[in-house]
Amino acid sequence: MVLALDASAQYPSRNRGGSPRDRPSQSATPAATSNDPFSALERELPSLEVDLVLKPEQLDAWRVFARDVRDIAEMDRARRKHATAARDSTALIASLAEDARERAEAADDLKRHYGQLYGALDDGQRRTIDRRVIQSQVEPLGR
Repeated sequence: MVLALDASAQYPSRNRGGSPRDRPSQSATPAATSNDPFSALERELPSLEVDLVLKPEQLDAWRVFARDVRDIAEMDRARRKHATAARDSTALIASLAEDARERAEAADDLKRHYGQLYGALDDGQRRTIDRRVIQSQVEPLGR
C-alpha cells in the first residue's frame, strides 16, 4: 500500500497560503509601519542607490539627498514619540507645532538638494528615480 502525502504537510514553508505575509497582521501598529511619505521613500533608498548606478561625481549629491530623507523620516518617528510622551495638551500642541516647523524647514532643504541631485543625473537615471520615488508612495515597501 502506497501512501500519498500532501507535499504541504511535509514542507509547510512551501505552502505560502499560511504565511503571515499573505494575510494582514492584526498586531501591526501604526508605529511599526508609518504612513509617512518620507519613511516610505527611506525604505527605498538602499535599492534605489544600486539601481541608479551612480557615478563618482554624483555620489555627494546622492548622500545629501539620502541624509535629508532619513532626517525627515526620523522627525516623523520623533513626532510620534513626542505625542505618546506628552503629559498635557499644552505640551503636546507646542511639541507638534515645533515638530511641524522643523519638518517644513527640512522639507525645503530636501527639495533643494533633490533638485541638485536630479540635475546631476542622466536621462536613464532620471527615469529610474522618477519611477521609484512615485512607486515608493503608491506601492510602499513593508506594507
